[in-house]
Amino acid sequence: MTDHIEDSPIKKKNRGGQPPNSIWEDINKGEAVSSGKFAASCKYCKNTWSRDEVSKLEEHLSNHCSDAPAAVIRRYMTKVMERQDKSKSSKKRKYSEGQSNMDNYHDSTELNEQRCTRINHALVKFFIACRIAFRVVEHLFFINFIKELNAGYNTLTREVLVNQLLERELAQVNFKVNSELERKRI
Repeated sequence: MTDHIEDSPIKKKNRGGQPPNSIWEDINKGEAVSSGKFAASCKYCKNTWSRDEVSKLEEHLSNHCSDAPAAVIRRYMTKVMERQDKSKSSKKRKYSEGQSNMDNYHDSTELNEQRCTRINHALVKFFIACRIAFRVVEHLFFINFIKELNAGYNTLTREVLVNQLLERELAQVNFKVNSELERKRI
């Protein structure tokens, strides 16, 4: 007999709960800054965040990290677009294309989620195409103008316009461009 201790893998205790997000394959997890929140840095371009937010990290990899491999960019473009699609879907009854509903004839004081999403999408395109400063969305005259169009629509803050809607639109455009380029290569 020998006193040799055999190298064996140490089993980690399963803590339960949700499995770690796959974002950590492409983002370095830093020190904990609060319960369940960590500092983070990109493995490809070394961009850093003081407090991780998975959606922001995914948007970075899909839209802003020029050093990430193409497969990583496509994977996160898909995730950003899927998140957008989930936010568009609702449990309410869907109307078929061309089918009229009361909103077509009446200025409702409450807008459904789908209508707000369509308005937000058009608003982002308008601000980008016309090169209008995002701060305009919080101007009193702009808010009054929107309320005249439909009293049920609540205007966005510029932070929501830039940090959420613009990122989603950018991911969608990048995805379409990459898909078209891939199709042309085949």
